[in-house]
Amino acid sequence: MATKIEQVSAGRDRSIALDSNGQAWGWGSVKVLGAKLPPGYPGDLCLSNPTEIGHNRYAQPVPQRLNPPSLPFALVADGHADTIAVRAEGPVLSCRPVVSPENGIQRAPIAGVPASPTQVVQTESATIAVYADGTVWSWGMRVQGQLGRVSDGLVAQPARIQALPPIALLAAGHSHVMALDRKGHVWTWGANAAGQLGQGDLLEKSLPRKLDIPARITRIAAGDTHSLAVDEAARLWAWGSNHYGQAGDVSARHLTRPTRVGTRFPVAQIDGGMFYTVATSVHGDVFAWGWNGLGQLGAEAPSASARPVRLAGLRRVTQLSAGVGHVLALSDQGVHAWGNNRCSACGDFPSIQVQPRPHLLAFA
Repeated sequence: MATKIEQVSAGRDRSIALDSNGQAWGWGSVKVLGAKLPPGYPGDLCLSNPTEIGHNRYAQPVPQRLNPPSLPFALVADGHADTIAVRAEGPVLSCRPVVSPENGIQRAPIAGVPASPTQVVQTESATIAVYADGTVWSWGMRVQGQLGRVSDGLVAQPARIQALPPIALLAAGHSHVMALDRKGHVWTWGANAAGQLGQGDLLEKSLPRKLDIPARITRIAAGDTHSLAVDEAARLWAWGSNHYGQAGDVSARHLTRPTRVGTRFPVAQIDGGMFYTVATSVHGDVFAWGWNGLGQLGAEAPSASARPVRLAGLRRVTQLSAGVGHVLALSDQGVHAWGNNRCSACGDFPSIQVQPRPHLLAFA
């Protein structure tokens, strides 16, 4: 029986998937202990690269099991440093990208975090979780206001963000956070040098503020320095950095307030990465726009495009996840990946540095 993937999460240089049995899989920047590599694969690519300063760089093209069957996960979210996993009706775990065949990824519970969040997102230095009752908690570094609350120390323990109404969804960019409340209003906080908070200025904010959008919003997403929202009529709104057209076909280099952007198709799914945006239509076709320096827009696209470019060969896509430079898409065929493959985040040898065409992955 084929593995049925239900969740995908693209991080900085790693990819994570979760199947229907609670089995998590990881590939890309993952260190595998005692792994058997594919024939012809140079083993030193899975070791620390001595030319990389300040961190270790790994390249694992084969999806690895991240948890044993006795420890099923209910939720996974990859970030800049670690992977967050949530046990079914259990604790929130911080997982390091080091995998052993017997025990899976190295993991430890995060003290003080309530169990069983419904969604977890990460900026480059903070983690934010939302729960079934609409409450939102944050922990990590308070740099640029990413925690959404006042903290005395540079590193803050988990605590609730009090300044929010009941929240339905979260989204996080490199250093800013978005929250969608249950009435369809958008709240933002954190870094704002490109106007990504949509509050009319370029000043970072430590506390959430509600945006003035003349429509009921149903979906939100964040790129590194731009923000996206879809309203109940399947129309796109965008703000923040637009130097490569990642916010859409508008003349401004950055937008400090939410702006309606034409897409020529009704938007269903939306996500953003570093200088680019990906979306699906209501029919499951995939479009991308913005920067194409790592193949995020597909093989036939120009170096940058403010207008959506359709990726050929992808149909009936139900979920998208945009990492810093690569994209994961879930369809009835399985998991597809394209873009930056220098750490094998697209599931191919790192000698293929850019994967401009969606690559279908195999799980075994």
